[in-house]
Amino acid sequence: MKTIQSACELDPKALDINVGDQIEKLDEVISGTDGRQYFKKTFITEGMKVLLTKGMARLAGKSSDAVFHLKQAMGGGKTHLMVGFGLLAKDSELRKVLIGTMPYQGDFTAAKIAAFNGRNNPGNYFWGELSRQLDREALFKEYWESGAKAPDEQAWLSLFEGDNPVLILMDEMPPYFHYYATQSLGQGTVADVATRAFSNMLTAAQKKKNVCIVVSDLEAAYDTGGKLIQRALNDASQELGRAEISITPVNLESNEIYEILRKRLFLSLPDKSDISEIAAAFGAKLAEAAKAKTVERSAEAMAEEIESTYPFHPSFKSIVALFKENEKFKQTRGLMELVSRLLKSVWQSKDDVYLMGAQHFDLSIHEVREKLAEISSMRDVIAKDLWNSSDSAHAQVIDINAGNNYAKQAGTLLLTASLSTAVNSVKGLTEMEMLECLIDPLHQAGIYRAAFEELQKNAWYLHQTQEGRNYFDHQENLTKKLRGYADKAPQPKVDELIRHRLNEMYKPTTKEAYEKILPLPEMDDALASLKSVRTLLIIDPDGKTPPGVVTHFFKELVNKNNVLILTGDKSSMADVDKAARHFYAAQKADNEISATHPQRKELDEKKAHYEQDFQATILSVFDKLFFPGNKAGEDVLRHKALDLSCPSGEPYNGERQIIKTLTQDPIKLYTQVAENFDALKSRAESLLFGSQDEMRKTDLLDKMKQNTRMPWLPVKGFDLLAVEAFQRGVWEDLGNGYYTRAPKPKTTQVIISEEGSPDDEGKIRLKIDSVNAGQTPKIYYEEDGEVSESSPQLKDNILVTRALRVQFLAVDPTGKNQTGDPTTWTNRLVLRNKFNPASRTLELFVAPKGKIRYTLDGSEPRNGTDYADPIELVNEETTVYVFAECDGLDVKRNFTFAGADARDIPIKPDVPAVLHCPSSKRLENASKTYEGLKVAGEKNILFEQVMIQIGSAPKTAYLTLGEMKLDAQFIEKALAHLQSVMSAEAPVVFSFKKAHFSTGFDLEQFVKSMEMEIHPGEVEQ
Repeated sequence: MKTIQSACELDPKALDINVGDQIEKLDEVISGTDGRQYFKKTFITEGMKVLLTKGMARLAGKSSDAVFHLKQAMGGGKTHLMVGFGLLAKDSELRKVLIGTMPYQGDFTAAKIAAFNGRNNPGNYFWGELSRQLDREALFKEYWESGAKAPDEQAWLSLFEGDNPVLILMDEMPPYFHYYATQSLGQGTVADVATRAFSNMLTAAQKKKNVCIVVSDLEAAYDTGGKLIQRALNDASQELGRAEISITPVNLESNEIYEILRKRLFLSLPDKSDISEIAAAFGAKLAEAAKAKTVERSAEAMAEEIESTYPFHPSFKSIVALFKENEKFKQTRGLMELVSRLLKSVWQSKDDVYLMGAQHFDLSIHEVREKLAEISSMRDVIAKDLWNSSDSAHAQVIDINAGNNYAKQAGTLLLTASLSTAVNSVKGLTEMEMLECLIDPLHQAGIYRAAFEELQKNAWYLHQTQEGRNYFDHQENLTKKLRGYADKAPQPKVDELIRHRLNEMYKPTTKEAYEKILPLPEMDDALASLKSVRTLLIIDPDGKTPPGVVTHFFKELVNKNNVLILTGDKSSMADVDKAARHFYAAQKADNEISATHPQRKELDEKKAHYEQDFQATILSVFDKLFFPGNKAGEDVLRHKALDLSCPSGEPYNGERQIIKTLTQDPIKLYTQVAENFDALKSRAESLLFGSQDEMRKTDLLDKMKQNTRMPWLPVKGFDLLAVEAFQRGVWEDLGNGYYTRAPKPKTTQVIISEEGSPDDEGKIRLKIDSVNAGQTPKIYYEEDGEVSESSPQLKDNILVTRALRVQFLAVDPTGKNQTGDPTTWTNRLVLRNKFNPASRTLELFVAPKGKIRYTLDGSEPRNGTDYADPIELVNEETTVYVFAECDGLDVKRNFTFAGADARDIPIKPDVPAVLHCPSSKRLENASKTYEGLKVAGEKNILFEQVMIQIGSAPKTAYLTLGEMKLDAQFIEKALAHLQSVMSAEAPVVFSFKKAHFSTGFDLEQFVKSMEMEIHPGEVEQ
């Protein structure tokens, strides 16, 4: 694939075109120019084709269109078109060769030609100059010799008399009329006379059959002159009913401009096959970018235009169109000069260029730089952001650091797209448009985007519209304002901001690795903190490992195992300071720029970027952890790179990353004490207890802070280790502030659990076990008496008894453990009743035994009537208050019975209630159980004497809970835990003997929803 430099041959003058080479004497150019050579460098545009077609017909007397008005800004190709028309009008042989197929071109031989350039001010005025060129000067002498006087229509008809066709060419007339508008004459100005003369010429020409007038205008320039010309044209069209034909010589927004440039600037171009190869390569790259959504999908079609725009990029005309209306920009000639500078940039470049675009302007070339500055007056912008002789412009610095020229290309492209000086003009390019221009067969969009992003960060004059168009402007941008704030930020404020950010990033929350953080501390403050707690010190890197201040500090430190240091191995605090200043500047601007300000969106983006950059810089500088260790018996600071890997999408948590680093090999921190108990116990006994069996707890904790070989535990981690050791019986808390790693022999102890509740006879089943009594313990018991080793011995671990009290004694037959004190189990009295509704008599029972008293009037039953025979109750609702006692044990119950005619159990809705059942209430499946627990949770019901049964033999799980109040949440968790080890289909039974309700209403709702039956005497209120 050939580069432009190797594939194209330039015209010898292509690199030296200047707008100053203007056509002043139009008539002399026409008469002194070789038409064939002229048209070798001329592309016949659509505008020229229209003028030639209609103009030749007029000169041949075949058309009524006499006046042609060329309308375009300065340098828009008007003069070139007039010269071409004049050359063809006077040379029939040239017409035959170039436009032989055009109608009427051969119907006349040579036209008389008179041409006038409005930038000249001859003493005989334009009408005298035209009469001189038509060899009839004498006819018009009277109209200038005695002062300006407008020839009337008849005078012009006399000038045009004869059958020969006449072509009048009047170029750049607005400055002519503009000048004479300032020259007084009588009650008016010379311009009034000139306008009248011009208008009379137009009407006279239209009355002749073969007189053709071509006049050029200058849009947006010489406003007064332009209006006078238009007035004359309007007057002529009103008088004769025929308007002038308006023609645009060159359409700068079409591909005509490329044809002109190729004709004028190149001697030869490569074969179509070479151009097609380049088009295909560009198309492939643009297709890749479109697929990646880097550019619009429509950009792919740009490649199809390359064959008609080569060697220029198809976007070049669109960029030029942005500033073509600038008052000082001469459209065709100015563009020719501009492209000449582009060619010079490309031909002097060492880069391979396959299509030329605005990005290839080389600002280091004086003529290139001056041409772009001349169009826009943005010399300061170029010098500060794009190029200067000291290589300090922002784009230059970016490219020098990156080793390429991508920032320069992006910046130069955007500068060219920002040259418009028109009011409310469109400026700049979106990022996608910019990338469409920059992508070529050798470069992907990403490298340009990265360079552009750097330019955005640093440029002082680069702006962005709300629509996302990026452009350069004379006004300094937000970056410059923020740079000023950053440079002037007070150092104490910057230091405070850095410390605050470090505090935020590494704040101890779990306190597993450290309890306190001191960012950039004074070492005296660090020393004070390390006396009490493990502290993270964040220290400036100084290029040494570890930093010099740390080495000296650690050497003199007593609590060496209490220090953790975050630092780095290179001195880069200047980078952190710079990032902090940027963030400070964004915060300051945040208070000044309102939510509706045009720069608000840009500020928010920069603020987010500066914050991200601030954190990223901290992470790159503070990337190494130092922690205490021991090497060959010497205390040292070991180091590890800080683990920065963390789940994507989660905010950075410095404490988490430090913990992650310290818990990886080689491990310094153990966060799970129980899981690592054996290893931690062994290290603690070796490093903390040493040769001693007993140590004060405070001394053990001090040694943990001092001994660098001791692993780190979380806050209160030593307490967790000690409790675990106590529970396992390998350490003992002596109760006087001392711990021992050699516990004294244990004493035996009996553990008693009740299986169920006493029956009607007061019998209860007890399960007996022991601790510290060896593998074959001996357990003795005594009912209602004192136990000894001569008392009966349990044959198994079950005892069924009606005794009020039973004493147990466990003995270790090996003698390893001492015999502990007896354990006494105390039975409880159980009150029951039997009610006969027919006779309304009530029998009372107490088990295992005891004396019963009762009252019927609500008074204290302890002082009531002794119970001997069944009690006869009245027909109304009655509550019986019952008390029983035996050998120091007692119990109270209230039994309420409905009236003789009542069917429901009496319950007071607003009074707390207890459901107390002789036999368990059951919820017989999992669905019912969970439904009941849900209701219980909502109503804060508490259960006692609970039993949960899951499964069926041989896979059965039981959970029995005695006289303790349990809420629904606790029971549900226990049930779920048991179910986790059973099959999903395992049956579930939940039962209880006692339930506490906040109100009687809640009790009624619960038993109703659970479809339970309650019996007389089961409700207490």
